[in-house]
This record gives sequence, structure tokens and C-alpha cells, in this order.
Amino acid sequence: MTNIIDIITALSSLYMITTLIDNLFETPKNLKTLKLNKQRNMEAYNIIDKFPNTEVTQNQTIDDLENILQNLSYPNELKEIIITFKNYIDPINFQVCINRLTDLKINHFDLIHDIKKYLQNYLNDGIYLPKENTIDIYKIFDKNSVLSHEFLHMASTLKNQTSGFYTKLDSCWIGNGLDEGYTELLNQRIFNTKKISYTYNIEIIKILELFFDNPKDMEYAYFHNNIFKVYHTFLKYGTKKEFFLLLQTLDNLIETDIPIYKKVITVKTKIKLYDIIKRSNDKNKILAAKKLLEKDPLIKFIKNKNLIKSKPIKQYKYTKHNS
Repeated sequence: MTNIIDIITALSSLYMITTLIDNLFETPKNLKTLKLNKQRNMEAYNIIDKFPNTEVTQNQTIDDLENILQNLSYPNELKEIIITFKNYIDPINFQVCINRLTDLKINHFDLIHDIKKYLQNYLNDGIYLPKENTIDIYKIFDKNSVLSHEFLHMASTLKNQTSGFYTKLDSCWIGNGLDEGYTELLNQRIFNTKKISYTYNIEIIKILELFFDNPKDMEYAYFHNNIFKVYHTFLKYGTKKEFFLLLQTLDNLIETDIPIYKKVITVKTKIKLYDIIKRSNDKNKILAAKKLLEKDPLIKFIKNKNLIKSKPIKQYKYTKHNS
């Protein structure tokens, strides 16, 4: 079945077919929502340059951090998560987490509630609610990976309820797909969770990370709610239009349930980012991006299709038999 899907999606990546898919499935799941994604990113395009790319200068030592954590009261089920988080993260990125830990509440919903939600097509496994400072867990299985994902949302949410890269510019919100994908990428890196969600967003964001000379700078931007840092870093090699097309694609991917569409758009976006990063003339970045592309089974298939075409087609001679 996997091979069949790879073949179908590979064929879908041919120019004429992908053009047709783009036109037919530009808004594949929810027409209204995805049109709003486009409108929202167009609004942000017009106003983003008036917002400064601020840098946080506050610092903390490890000793200070450990002393603070010893005196904090927080849900017991977060103990292992916080230890792992502290050992991975730079201390300066822990400040937001400290501010919210003391009154954080975690709600687990029982099996009956989960089944009702799934029957109602409520696809969120969990959610962090900034205003209430609570984490609600809906998932029946693998609650730990959901909890650590929502913990990262909490740890990157500022007082104005903006979270990670999900940012409010005047009256419009941007960066939801970037935020969810990067949150799950960190979830896998820090807590060694399974790849359970936002797979296509993660594939794209791994190449976006290469725009940074130091990937830790992207972490810093995430935990300080600084999508502007990502924007200005992207502009070293890409254009403003390309950046907002990227944001819109990442938003659309989390609103889409059509596998072929998601796969084709992801591959096209990764190739586009690779073409942009080649403008850097940085051999290490270009090589790293190329290696990420070559891990994609669809791209491998497409690269090999010329070999398939070049093989001679056997001619069979059929003999008619008299009955």
C-alpha cells in the first residue's frame, strides 16, 4: 500500500497534475478557513515591517534557575518533563515557563469524553488555554507526548497570549502552522516523542532552520515569541512574498485532510526552500538542505523516474490460438 501511495503521489507531482491539484484543492478541507488564512497573511504582509525585531537581553544562570524551580509549586505529572526540559534548553528560554508554572492546571478527560469528541470529529488531542492557564488532554492513548507538546505551548506563551510563533499583528494572527510544526519538532527533539502529528510541517521547518547560522537562534525566537526574527533571517536569502507564501502553506497544511495534496505541496515547498537557500552560496547549508530533500521517498522516486523511462520496453509477440 505504501508503494502504491508513493507512486500515486509521485505521478501527482508532475507539472500538469500538480497545477490541476492546486486549482481544485486550493482550499481542500474548509473553504472559509483557508481563504481566511490567505487573507490574514496578506494583511500581515502589509504591516509586518512596522514591528521591530526586538532582542531579549535578560539572562539567568543555571544555579538561579535550579533554585527557582526548587521553590516552585506545579503539577506533579510535569516533574519529569521539567527536568528533561531544563537539561535541554538554554536558561534564558526558561523565563516564560517559570512565570506560568505556579498556577498551571492540567485537566484529563475520561474515555467517554474522548470518544464523544472523536465522534464529533474533534481532532485535537489536547490544547493549552492561555487565558485560563490550563492544559486539557483529550487523547485516549500516549497522553505523555500530548502533554509535553502542550507544555511547550505554555512555556512559550507571553502575557498577551501570543504563543511561540503564533503572533498577533494589530488585529490579525499569523504563524499558526509554523508554531504548531516547530512545537512538535521540539517535542520530538527534547522529549523523544514519536512522530504523531504535523509531519509535513516539520519536514518543511527542518529546511527553514537552515536559514539560521545557529539553530539555537530559532529556539530563542520561539521561546520569546519573536516571529520577526524568523522573518528577518529568511530575508537574508528569500523575499517577503516568499516568506508569507511559506506561512500560508504551513497554515493550510494543518487545515487539510487530503494526503496527496499535503504530500505534493510539502515536496514543492521543500524544493522551493532549497532553491532559496542556494542563493546563500553557503556550501554547508546547501548540502544540509539537499540531504534533507533526499530523505523524502517521493523525491527519490521522482529522481529515479528518468532511469525507469530509459529502460527499454519489452515487446511481446502474441500468437492467436484457434479454439
